Amino acid sequence: MMDIRKVQVTGKSTYIVTIPKKWAVRSKLKSGSPLSIDYAEDGSLVIKPPGFKESKKIKKVRADKKPEHLKRDIIGLYIVGDHQTIEIQGNDLSREFREEIRNLCARLVGFELVESTDSTLVIQDYLDSDEFTIEKGIKRMSSIIYLMLEELYLAFEENDRSVCRDIIRRDDDIDRMFILVSRQYVNRMNLRKVSEKDDLSLIEAFYYRLAGSDIERIGDHISKIALHYEYTDIHPEFLKSLKELCRELQKIFMDSVESLREYDNELANMVLESGEQFDARLVIAGNMQAGDHIEIIIDSFSRIKDYASNIAEHAIDLSQL
Repeated sequence: MMDIRKVQVTGKSTYIVTIPKKWAVRSKLKSGSPLSIDYAEDGSLVIKPPGFKESKKIKKVRADKKPEHLKRDIIGLYIVGDHQTIEIQGNDLSREFREEIRNLCARLVGFELVESTDSTLVIQDYLDSDEFTIEKGIKRMSSIIYLMLEELYLAFEENDRSVCRDIIRRDDDIDRMFILVSRQYVNRMNLRKVSEKDDLSLIEAFYYRLAGSDIERIGDHISKIALHYEYTDIHPEFLKSLKELCRELQKIFMDSVESLREYDNELANMVLESGEQFDARLVIAGNMQAGDHIEIIIDSFSRIKDYASNIAEHAIDLSQL
């Protein structure tokens, strides 16, 4: 039920509106009680009484579906971020299943498995969303991608496959950050849950979330390149070409991220032009050595460039704001 209140003006600049008595009594307000007023982006105000705390919701889930399906549900609950506690209930939960859930929680920042029995698993959400912003997440993801490309470059330069496993493991960090960015984006869509440290508008948050998806896919393809390189014999001349392409791709990617952060239209267009030149060199490199693994590596290089170009296009859109 909505109450309609009329605004009264006293003096020249003081606006007064009364509050519903039922709400005041239920909130135990007295004369002089301080109220917290939050300004939402849609123009509305959120008024909170003293000592107000968000209710801690509990989500109960039955373990009566395939483990992979249940794990996807848990990730969805994490991203929505609307429950403090998740209880998984079932009959005779196996040790293997409980370990799978524990490993999943390790991939979700702030999630912790606090109880594990044959019939119940309890996951607690300890994440302080105010301490993490979408911008911080994108910056962290970009730094990891830069490091992955640097390690891949060194692997090509020294023909050293020992770092491939490390590169692949770093992709797990990218995935963790992207899920967290997705959660923060959902929070940003909820105008009442915006972190005080989040300076992005809804439009900016939308494009940053798109960029996060592109960066996550780039991580997947760097990991794929490392995996196939680990088991492929490559001619030294072709390896030299891959090394040069890797360095060029690293610059394209970092320039695309910089154009996004600065809303730099000119730099974004330079990224797109560099991408076209990169494609031409990629075709030449692809003709140097044949093989299924080589084709996959070349294809992943191309896709990384495409995703970097997407980020540059997001920057061009944002430059129009």
